[in-house]
Amino acid sequence: MRTETTDDTAARIERVLDKPDDELAAELPGLLDDIEGRTEQLLLDNPALFARVTQRMDAVDIAGFATEWPETVEQFQGMLWTGMELLVQASSDVQASIAEDISVNFAATDAPMTGHLRVVESEETVHGGTDLLDDPDLTITGPADELVALITGNADPIQGFMQQDYDIDGDIQKGTRLAATMNELTKLLPG
Repeated sequence: MRTETTDDTAARIERVLDKPDDELAAELPGLLDDIEGRTEQLLLDNPALFARVTQRMDAVDIAGFATEWPETVEQFQGMLWTGMELLVQASSDVQASIAEDISVNFAATDAPMTGHLRVVESEETVHGGTDLLDDPDLTITGPADELVALITGNADPIQGFMQQDYDIDGDIQKGTRLAATMNELTKLLPG
């Protein structure tokens, strides 16, 4: 039996991403299970795949998806954070934009979805996960779709805050500095 290569897996992911939401939801859990432990290599071998996945998820009702398939959303977030970390590692511009440590919790107000983001100045890295940090600098709450759009660069963080698309609790200046890093990061995503 032939072992599936990362190119084979990427092609399977592409096929699943082209399906309607209900079929995507049905197939995505198994697919994400299959790539567990191989996500980093998959994204390194197929960099455009990360942008494709984030773009496809922007078209999905994240709140409904998270309510119906919370484990799949956690797996998706794992892939999202791995992709973001790889982009930071590959970009001196993003690394240069990291001027201080910033920790952020995210919590959706309309779905069972949480996560965190940690910017580490000394390592020039960005890490994230699905758990919540004990003492974050910022807590951002809002609709799940808006939170995903913030993370993937499909929402302007400053404009969204001014329009009250989400709430921020904590040091707003750190939020502004985080926005600069996230803007640099999302410039790297193919459009």
